[in-house]
Amino acid sequence: MAQQEEFIASVTVSSDTRFLPPVVSFVRSAAHELGLKGEVAEHLDRAVEMVCRNVIEYAFESREGKYDIHVLRRPGRVVIAVEDRGIPFDYARLQSSGAMSLKEMLPRSFDDEIRFVNLGRHGNRVELIKRLPHTDIRDHVSEEEHHRVVRAPAASDDVPLQIRMMHPEESVELSRCVYRSYGYSYDWDYIYYPEHIRELQESGLMRSCVAVTPEEEFVGHLAVRVENPDSPVGEAGQAVVDPRFRGHRLFERIKTFLADEARKRGMYGLYSEATAVHPYSQKGNLKLGAKETGFLLGYIPASVSYEQISERGEGRRGSIALFYMRVNAEPEREIYPPAHYSDVIRGMVEHSGLRRTLIEVTPDTGKIPPSSVMSLNVRRDHNTAFLQIAEPGADLQRLLRLRLRELCQHRIDCIYADLPLCHPATAPAGVWLQQLGFFFGGIIPEAHSGPLGGDVLRLQYLNEVEIEAEDISTASDFGKELVEFIFQEKNAVER
Repeated sequence: MAQQEEFIASVTVSSDTRFLPPVVSFVRSAAHELGLKGEVAEHLDRAVEMVCRNVIEYAFESREGKYDIHVLRRPGRVVIAVEDRGIPFDYARLQSSGAMSLKEMLPRSFDDEIRFVNLGRHGNRVELIKRLPHTDIRDHVSEEEHHRVVRAPAASDDVPLQIRMMHPEESVELSRCVYRSYGYSYDWDYIYYPEHIRELQESGLMRSCVAVTPEEEFVGHLAVRVENPDSPVGEAGQAVVDPRFRGHRLFERIKTFLADEARKRGMYGLYSEATAVHPYSQKGNLKLGAKETGFLLGYIPASVSYEQISERGEGRRGSIALFYMRVNAEPEREIYPPAHYSDVIRGMVEHSGLRRTLIEVTPDTGKIPPSSVMSLNVRRDHNTAFLQIAEPGADLQRLLRLRLRELCQHRIDCIYADLPLCHPATAPAGVWLQQLGFFFGGIIPEAHSGPLGGDVLRLQYLNEVEIEAEDISTASDFGKELVEFIFQEKNAVER
């Protein structure tokens, strides 16, 4: 995900191992000034040396060359980016070398996130992303406060609540609201760190709407998260409702307010993820005019539970429904779906009212660039991976096959691949991914951040994860038909 960032420092280094110690020292000093110290900083030192050594040994094939190291500051995080203009990554050699393969890097967990970026003819980039140490609200709030709220009687219907946008300086109150409502169990861990939330709010990457009592106590929250402050669409999430106020239609009221704010900003729409373990969240989205645009199987770890709800797939990973809520008319666009997904995508376009023209790819329209532009993000807390393909190239199937093998060997449960629907090469790329075992997941309108913009086609791959159709709850006939299609595709690629 592209994020607003502050440039701190950079250095260009000759591809010679003699210069590794001063390079590591440079990074250590910069990271120390940004707040990384002690064992965390030492961990990052080893990671930087590993990445740089790989560049020296493999990117230039014993030829002289240069590579760049950038130190960046993103909201709540330090990022060390290593870039080179050497030969494209040889994934097969990395896999077998043992020195720098993805299989070796993942279990080390030396970062909160690691991102591999293939820039095609513009080279390679590896990002080591480390969360800055922040105050955890859970260390400063009594556990009794959480239990008191959970045990408290339901609030009266006549309590006057104000629905408004949150101010960045109120981030501590938001974190306290989450702790009071959920204790330690809220899935999005960052929300317990007020300083991190404040930075996201001030940067424009997170815009929160809250429900507030006359005593200025937060009892409800919903946020829109965006890739950039001027992104045309955002993800509505981090929903919180105080147990005392459940049944007060807070989710509906807050999301309506948030959608109005998005409309005023000129955004096209909001997308969201609703659990498919039960239909209630889906019904809430449908009531507000949102439309289903896909279902992602196994997206929720098995460790996430839903109190007072019978789980037919107990012990298995849960699934989600993708929703899109249109708030303004989006541009008219031509899209290039893979032929075997044309009918289902046409149905979703019509169902959502999107202004799209489906184009059948021919040898003239389907010219494929030689090199792919692609990044890989691994989310360790959910044991999922996202392959974000900005530009499909002729080498895509080979790159994906090797990356997929490494991810599967490391037992990553669910792997998702995003393709740009406005790129003609997506039509053949979808066929290649199907041959690798990927099947349809859904579309996310206007979510592609590349120069073409437009919609994302999300495909999915399950690595020995058991998901049954009976585990999925739907809230409409359209959703039911979509789930049936997805399982047909899943069964076809697994034969």
